[in-house]
Amino acid sequence: AKQLVGVNEEDHLILAHQSYKSGKYSQALEHGNAVYEKNPRRTDNLLLLGAIYFQLRDYDLCIAKNEEALAIDPQFAECYGNMANAWKEKGDIDLAIRFYLTAIQLRPNFCDAWSNLASAYTRKGRLNEAAQCCKQALLLNPRLVDAHSNLGNLMKAQGLVQEAYACYLEAIRIDPHFAIAWSNLAGLFMEVGDLNKAMQYYKEAVKLKPSFADAHLNQGNVYKAMGMLQEAVSCYQRALQARPDYAMAYGNLATIYYEQRQLDMAIHCYNQAILCDSRFVEAYNNMGNALKDAGRVEEAINCFQSCLVLQANHPQALTNLGNIYMEWNMISTAASFYKAAIAVTSGLSSPLNNLAVIYKQQ
Repeated sequence: AKQLVGVNEEDHLILAHQSYKSGKYSQALEHGNAVYEKNPRRTDNLLLLGAIYFQLRDYDLCIAKNEEALAIDPQFAECYGNMANAWKEKGDIDLAIRFYLTAIQLRPNFCDAWSNLASAYTRKGRLNEAAQCCKQALLLNPRLVDAHSNLGNLMKAQGLVQEAYACYLEAIRIDPHFAIAWSNLAGLFMEVGDLNKAMQYYKEAVKLKPSFADAHLNQGNVYKAMGMLQEAVSCYQRALQARPDYAMAYGNLATIYYEQRQLDMAIHCYNQAILCDSRFVEAYNNMGNALKDAGRVEEAINCFQSCLVLQANHPQALTNLGNIYMEWNMISTAASFYKAAIAVTSGLSSPLNNLAVIYKQQ
C-alpha cells in the first residue's frame, strides 16, 4: 500500500507541473494540494504551490507556501525569488528587493532573480542598478527574454527609444511567443504616436496571451485615441475578464461612458474602480463630476472631499468644489477653494477666471 501512495504522490506532482505549464492553474492547484495532503513537507511541491497561487493572483498564499518551504529548507533560493515576486505585486518594493538579494546571495547564478531585481530597481527609479542587474542576468543567460525586455523598459525610461526598440526586438527574435515584449513594443509606438503599429503589436500580444490584462487595457487606449469607442469598451471589458479587480480598466470604461453621457454607467464603473483600489484619486474626482452632472450634488461633494483626503492639493477637486459653492452662492467658501487651487497649479484657467468673476462682483 505504501508504494501505491508513493506513486500516486509523484503522479499528482507530475500532473500539477503539466497543468501549471499549460496555464491551467486551478487544475494544477488540485494536484498540488493532493500532494500536500499526503506530504506537507515536500519543498518542491511547496515551491510549485507558491507559484500556482502567484498565477492565481493570491499573493498572500503564495508568500505563505514559500515561507513553509523555507522553514524546512532555509537555503531554498527559488522560494526567496518567488516571495519577492509576490511582494513586488503587493507593492512592497523594498521588501521584494531584500528577498531578491537574499536569493542571489544563496545562488549567485540565479538569472531570473537578477532580471526581476532589475524590474524592482526600475520601479524605485534606481535605473543604473537596474541596468547592471539586467546585464548580469544576460551574462548568465543571453537568451533570457525577460532581461532583454526589462533592459528595453530601462532604455525607454531614459528616453533612448532606438535602444529600447532593439532590446524588445531581440526578446522577440529569441522567443516570438513572448507576449510581454510585443506589448512593450506596442507601448513604444503608442508613445511616439504611431497608433496603427501600436494596435498591430497589442493584437499580437493578446493573441499570444489572451489573459494579458495590461495589453487588453492598452489596446483599448489605442482604440480610444483612434476614436473607436465601442472597440475600446470591448477591450476594457476583456481586461476585466482577465483581471476582475483591475481598477484602471473600470476607470477607463467609466470615462468613455461619461463622455457618452451615460452617467449611471459611468458612476457604476467609477465606483467599481474605487472598490478595487481605494486610493484611486482620479476615480473619486471623476465620479464627483458624473454625480454632479446627474444632479446628485451632495454625493459629488463627498467624492471631491475623498479625493482631497488622498491628495490635499488636487487642483481639479478644489476647483470642482469651488464651482459647487459658487452655484450655491456661498461666495467666500468658493473663493477659498479657487485660491487653494491656484496655489497648487499653474495649468488651470477656470479657478483664476472664476476668482476674477468673484472679485468683479465684490
